[in-house]
Amino acid sequence: MGWSGEAERALEWGERVLRLSPFDRIIYSAYQALALGHFTNRRYEEAANAARRAAQGNPGFSIMHMLLAASLAAQGRVAEANAAAARVLVLQPNFTIERHCAGFAVPAVLAVALVEACRAAGLP
Repeated sequence: MGWSGEAERALEWGERVLRLSPFDRIIYSAYQALALGHFTNRRYEEAANAARRAAQGNPGFSIMHMLLAASLAAQGRVAEANAAAARVLVLQPNFTIERHCAGFAVPAVLAVALVEACRAAGLP
């Protein structure tokens, strides 16, 4: 739901997963949903907190770090965003935000802000 721009459903389902299965080995996916929901709703601090938890849960998954970088950049925390963006490029050297958004068919409600924030974080 998060990648489709359905922020409220992503938040609802992410919170439900955390309640029902707080020790699940793929709990990072619930935090990813929360990060996307908060980002879409322009609650960037909450998005960064959720993205940070997602990245901790799966440190080798570049997209979690991309969400953290975008959320930090949207708050104007550029140095922190640059560090998260650098991690994305270590994990996925050919990453581009446009390719990622196209691959998931991310709707404009999310893609425009995400592309802008990723570029501000230093991602191609």
